[in-house]
Amino acid sequence: MERAISSKKMKTRACKNLLKPTGRREVKTRLYAYLNLTLAMVIVGSSMVFGKVITHAFPVFLASGLRFLIAFAVIMPILIFKERGLSRISGRDALRLIFMAFCGQFVFTVFVLWGLRYTSAIEGGIITSTSPAMMAVVTFLLFRERPGLVQGLAIVLVVAGVIMVNGLSGFAGFDMEADHLFGNLLMVGAVAGEAFFLLMRKQISSRISNLALTGYLCLAGGVMFFPFALFQAISFDFSGVSPLAWGAIFYFGAVFTVLAYLFWFNGVSRVTGSTAGVFTAIMPVSAVVLSCIFLEERLTLSQAGGSLLVVMAILILALAPERKNP
Repeated sequence: MERAISSKKMKTRACKNLLKPTGRREVKTRLYAYLNLTLAMVIVGSSMVFGKVITHAFPVFLASGLRFLIAFAVIMPILIFKERGLSRISGRDALRLIFMAFCGQFVFTVFVLWGLRYTSAIEGGIITSTSPAMMAVVTFLLFRERPGLVQGLAIVLVVAGVIMVNGLSGFAGFDMEADHLFGNLLMVGAVAGEAFFLLMRKQISSRISNLALTGYLCLAGGVMFFPFALFQAISFDFSGVSPLAWGAIFYFGAVFTVLAYLFWFNGVSRVTGSTAGVFTAIMPVSAVVLSCIFLEERLTLSQAGGSLLVVMAILILALAPERKNP
């Protein structure tokens, strides 16, 4: 009888532990983070579609300048309302932020928009999803951290996937025009810039809020593009731009630049790096699906195989246990 009562008490206690507010709060936090990461990667994938529209209507630097002008105009009222404007930052953080903006704002934007002039949105989406593997390479170059066996396998899969996306040009009798290959190489360069961008976030003080960081990045991006954008704007015929292209520019500034950054920073601050890495696999899926729907692009067998290898690499890299450096 006593054993039965004791057993019943233990079960009741276990149930209460499962329903503790702390446990519920942790689940809600994870779900909130997952939702933010998912939305961020869906938006990043959609940028391939809107970027394709933009490159046919605007010069690259003018489009980039307009993007950050719109982004800054959107983020500043929010910053003033929530944090009374941009807070002061240290000189060291300022230098790191400038380098971060150059890699993730200037290099990434120019290479993506320039590359989309020559390659398809589908291929661009698949190639840019190699960011986690590229980060492993950049980490070795910056910090001399040698990739482990799992990281090495992921990099091999990514390289194989990118080769397949490029149509196995020069390897199996497939023919690809030089301009198309050049466009894909620009997308690879964009991935390298994005990898530096993601790593530099770890070097900037956590006292700078996600909202303020986004504001500073929009400002820095606008300053970097301003002289080039002004030069192209002087001889550009704005009257010939379609409403669709203007809508794409506004989306690039307000949604892709501001909203996606906020979603990603909110999500990545609540989960481990490996968990966040898994969600980057959503980006190529979003790019491929939206490109097929809105741009009526066709997914080839080679592209499908390449995207599968890339997603496998991302999952292997993200789900592997963290490797401790000696």
